[in-house]
Amino acid sequence: MEHHPITAHIPTQLPLLFVDGLLLEQLFVNLLENAARYTPPATPIVISANPDGKWLIVSVADRGPGLMAGTEELVFERFYRASPKADAGRGSGLGLAICRAIAQRHGGTLTAANRPGGGAEFTLRLPLRDDAPNISLE
Repeated sequence: MEHHPITAHIPTQLPLLFVDGLLLEQLFVNLLENAARYTPPATPIVISANPDGKWLIVSVADRGPGLMAGTEELVFERFYRASPKADAGRGSGLGLAICRAIAQRHGGTLTAANRPGGGAEFTLRLPLRDDAPNISLE
């Protein structure tokens, strides 16, 4: 990650989530490592989070080459590698499959898409509970 500027757009007030913190940490580690691995050095990575009705929407977006057309779902298949030549020998093609399983285990979804202007964006939707307290990051 040292070769990528990272920006976070997170509101100062967010409702708490009822999640397994270690699993969500693994999800974000996988997404951020993929963003760094598949994008050229010095390209930015942006993390954003926003509540939307009964969901918290979190995205990890980059400005790399993006996803090959038609692979937006395929990248979540076990053992699929977007580019077998990229970082040859590293990774097993399980990272995004694990990420999606973690999202689903929490009642959420994880999707991938190409960004307008280039790059990929992975969007995590996690359910918010009506009784979740709000916290302030201020």
